[in-house]
Amino acid sequence: MIHPVPSKLLVHIGDITVSFALLESTIQNLVGPLISVHQPINQIITAELPFRNLRALTISLYKERHGEGPAFAALRELMNRAADLEEKRNQIVHSLWVTGDTADTAKRFKETAKERHGYRIQFTNVAEQDLAGVASAIKELAADVQKFWSHLIQGGNGINHPGEKIL
Repeated sequence: MIHPVPSKLLVHIGDITVSFALLESTIQNLVGPLISVHQPINQIITAELPFRNLRALTISLYKERHGEGPAFAALRELMNRAADLEEKRNQIVHSLWVTGDTADTAKRFKETAKERHGYRIQFTNVAEQDLAGVASAIKELAADVQKFWSHLIQGGNGINHPGEKIL
C-alpha cells in the first residue's frame, strides 16, 4: 500500500506527536513542586490523568498554594494555550489522511457524530507550514512551562530536588 501523505508532512505529524508528549511530561513535572513530592510519587499521581485533568490539577494546585496573583494569570494563560494545542493535536492525530489538492498538501478527513450537530464529514486541506506551525507552537509552550517551573523553584515555591524522598 502506498501512503497518500507526502513524507515531508509526515515528519511534522511525527514532530507534533513527540513534542506533545514532551509538553505533557513538562506539565506533569510542574505538578511535583506544587504538591512537594519526589518524582516517583508525582508520576503515580499524574501518569494516568487525561491531559484535560492534568491541566485542571495544575491550575487547582497552584491556586491553592499561591493564590491568584500575576503568576497565576500567567499559568492560566499557559494552560489555555495547552488546551488549544491539545485540540489541534487531537485533530491531527485522530484523523484519516488522504491525498491533498496538490502534491505538497494532504487532506485531513474526519467523520463525527455529535449530539449537537449530528453526522458530519470534514475535509481540511493541510500544508507543510500548517503542521510545522503546530509542532513549533507545542515546543514553544513546553519551553514556556519549563521556564514557569524554574521560576517557581527559584522563588522557593516548591521542591528543588525531585529525586529526594520527603520524610
